[in-house]
Amino acid sequence: MAGVKKSVTYLLIVALFGIIIYQNPFCCTSVYSQETELKYIKQLGMKGIEKGRFTSPHSLAVDNLGNIYVGDTGNKRIQKFSPNGTFLTSWGSEGTGDGQFLGLHDVTVDPEGKFVYTVELKNHRVQKFDPKGTFITKWGFNGTGDRDFMRAPHQIAVNSLGKVFLTDSNGNQILKFYDNGTFIGTLGSKGVGPGQFNTPHGIAIDANDNIYVTDMKNYRVQVFDSKDTFVRQWGSLGTGSGQFSETVPGIAIDSNNRVYVVDKINSRVQLFDNTGNYLSSWGSDGKGAQQLHKPEDIAVNDEGEDIYITDTRNSRVQILQVIE
Repeated sequence: MAGVKKSVTYLLIVALFGIIIYQNPFCCTSVYSQETELKYIKQLGMKGIEKGRFTSPHSLAVDNLGNIYVGDTGNKRIQKFSPNGTFLTSWGSEGTGDGQFLGLHDVTVDPEGKFVYTVELKNHRVQKFDPKGTFITKWGFNGTGDRDFMRAPHQIAVNSLGKVFLTDSNGNQILKFYDNGTFIGTLGSKGVGPGQFNTPHGIAIDANDNIYVTDMKNYRVQVFDSKDTFVRQWGSLGTGSGQFSETVPGIAIDSNNRVYVVDKINSRVQLFDNTGNYLSSWGSDGKGAQQLHKPEDIAVNDEGEDIYITDTRNSRVQILQVIE
């Protein structure tokens, strides 16, 4: 009889555990071995002002068709490439007018590939374009109101409903907008506790609208669900696996829920599953073919096959793949 009771208890525990896993959208969606590797494939571009070349590229994004958009900050323009790296078009020049840039800091594309959004530090604004670079609208300026970005708008992301999320680094919060620039609200406040920030910088949104933020001076990644509720965090200051330097600018999530984080001062990219378990890293400081020097941003194509990194100080984009 005692053996029967133990068996029943065991089955109940297994069943309950299964229900918890099924109901938790973050649990067990990505399990990979510690042997997961990031493999160098090739580089895109080099230093210069010609088409297809870059001067301090700071940001990049990949649309649903695999086209690559690079924020060529030093040349004050966006450059667009096909999935195989062929130059397609570019737009932008230095200035404060529509379609011009000062302090071009980030570029992103909405999940359906309909709109391209840019963020400018010096113009304190977001600009919205179609995929060919035609200007649509803009919003934001340097101030303290709801639609203002204070002094430091950094990165931008768009969820499946078309809502726009912007990291306001000096305000230690995330600003939320509809895609026409109408202000919705904020997420977070200054501090070290869960859901608080000390210089938030990078932001990415997965297919379930969960929000991932690099909380730079708290040396961590924070995760929120689609209702802005804090879920988890990971990271600390250091050079070890799963640790970050004082500057953690870029973050991306692939279709397999793997999380890529740019560890700028450590000149590397770290790979995690979506619960924060460390999987792999790639990069070392330098100017060689397979090195990084102060990288800034990262993006992944929809298939999760190709990973793109802005190797900013080397004025190029490096392309990697996941090998398991």
